[in-house]
Amino acid sequence: MNFRGESSLFITLLFGVTVLGVSDTLVKPLSGGTVVAQASTTVNAQSQGLNGNFKTANNNALQSILDKWNGDSLTIKVPKGIYLFDSGAIRLHSNVTFEFDKGAVFRVTSGDMVSFVYPSPNAGYNGGISNVKWKGATFQGDNTAKGQSSFTQSINHATNVTFSGCTFYDAEAPYGHDLDIDGSHDIQVTNSTFVGFNGIQDFKEAIQIDYSDPIAMSYRNPGDKYDDLPTYNVTVNKNRFLPIYSVSGQISSYAPNPIGEHAVYDNGKAGIIHDIHFTNNTVVDPKPLTENGAGNIRFIDVYNLWVTNNKFINRRGVVSGNYIYLNNVLPNYRMANLNIENNIFKNVNPTTQYVFLNSVDLSDPMTDINITGNKIITRKRRIPFVKGNFALNQDTIKIDKNYIGGRHR
Repeated sequence: MNFRGESSLFITLLFGVTVLGVSDTLVKPLSGGTVVAQASTTVNAQSQGLNGNFKTANNNALQSILDKWNGDSLTIKVPKGIYLFDSGAIRLHSNVTFEFDKGAVFRVTSGDMVSFVYPSPNAGYNGGISNVKWKGATFQGDNTAKGQSSFTQSINHATNVTFSGCTFYDAEAPYGHDLDIDGSHDIQVTNSTFVGFNGIQDFKEAIQIDYSDPIAMSYRNPGDKYDDLPTYNVTVNKNRFLPIYSVSGQISSYAPNPIGEHAVYDNGKAGIIHDIHFTNNTVVDPKPLTENGAGNIRFIDVYNLWVTNNKFINRRGVVSGNYIYLNNVLPNYRMANLNIENNIFKNVNPTTQYVFLNSVDLSDPMTDINITGNKIITRKRRIPFVKGNFALNQDTIKIDKNYIGGRHR
């Protein structure tokens, strides 16, 4: 009797793991007692065909890896190197983790535009893919005579997507975003850096919070379904949004506008954006926005919003009209639980006010507003901190303990 074989089988059934070369097989029970096997595979990107010499385009090689292990829980380890990509779409699947070594860079140039696509063959919040992780990734573009080169994460109906310790350097699409988050939820962006913005449309954000609608998508994947569902449960924590300075110290590319949204689809019948956390971030010299209704952080019809414990700094940039702009564009709707707290504004000096609250319905447009504990470091004392086009002295609106140049309001 082969006791070694029986022992191996016993260990597999007990712990759910067996070693298969570069793969582990996870045995998971389903409802009703049915047992299925899901492979857990780790591959080295170079050994599977990617080339880090900054000469050979890697679109097809990366897509081949993803397609080969489409049904697996896949980890792709990216060794040090510069991996060139041409214009095109790379389609991801569920349960993919990218782990970048230090010095590993995904690179695009010559005005090319690359979309990492999160397919959604079905409608609904579970219609797309889930469990995609980017760890230590660097996405680098450039802005040359051939145009802005870019990488965009085109995320539709996705769940549990994380970006940890990533860098997006001069890679924001000229008409779009670094992260385009549409009808998705449970998205986390932590300890990452977004550098440079040369957008043709100045109001675009690095992280766009949006709805599942073809108009909202940076890339429209053939066969995808859309239903105007809003994004929710997004955490953007401990990140940096920075400009690119020239050798002389002048701004050659402003920092991206960090986060926001600027549209509501189907009058919010499927719901509106909610549960957005923008916390503990640093924003330096973002793109100046001076038009009415603009703001470096701008949300339309949102509830459960936290903009807290951030540092907003102006070193060499031209100032904006508003820095934070919250706007209710839906009649008979009340935005609720809006929190702008414990932030530092250093030499921001907007031309109109720091925070503006606007509404098409002036009767009772917003409730449970907390704008407290903010510190404004400036020599210009006469700029209002908060203004609105409706009365702000309601019981559910708290504006207090905001210190401007040593004074508190």
